[in-house]
Amino acid sequence: GRDIMSGKQLIDKSILKIVKSLMVTCGMYDGSGKFAIKVGMPAKSGVGGGIVAFAENNMGIGVFGPSLDVNGNSIGGYRILEYLSEKLGLHYFA
Repeated sequence: GRDIMSGKQLIDKSILKIVKSLMVTCGMYDGSGKFAIKVGMPAKSGVGGGIVAFAENNMGIGVFGPSLDVNGNSIGGYRILEYLSEKLGLHYFA
């Protein structure tokens, strides 16, 4: 919710709390629980193959891969986010 250049808060923290909570609980459709355990970042996927994830106090990450799993989430995007979470220590619940 901050402008990276100025540091200005762009989105009220109370709104971010709601949005991030919804992203964790249902942003990855029926795969949200597994995603929270494996990747540990609030995320929202779309059936077009895109996923946007939020790395706490760090950055937003957007990934794309057209092949979808049974839950309608990008297979490649999921794997990339899992890799980044592990390698960069981005897991929110760790």
